[in-house]
Amino acid sequence: ANASTLVYARLDLQRAAKEFLRHVEGGQQLVVIRTGVGQAQPLAIAIDRARLPEAVGTIGGDDTILVIARGARGAAALVRRLKDYSRP
Repeated sequence: ANASTLVYARLDLQRAAKEFLRHVEGGQQLVVIRTGVGQAQPLAIAIDRARLPEAVGTIGGDDTILVIARGARGAAALVRRLKDYSRP
């Protein structure tokens, strides 16, 4: 993906996190994200499309997303990033 595509993907992730994210928590290299019912898939897609350096990939359910991060530091950085994105 080119640089402008990634910029737009990250802006989309910011919007999706602000709209759908309810809670985020990390442990080791795993990050668990809670959303409203039926909202996990669009947020998981936004995370994947943003190609964040901290994230290896996502598994999205109905109201929960599991993100596999690049180690414990990556998980902590991802939690901080998503919390920042979801602030009003």
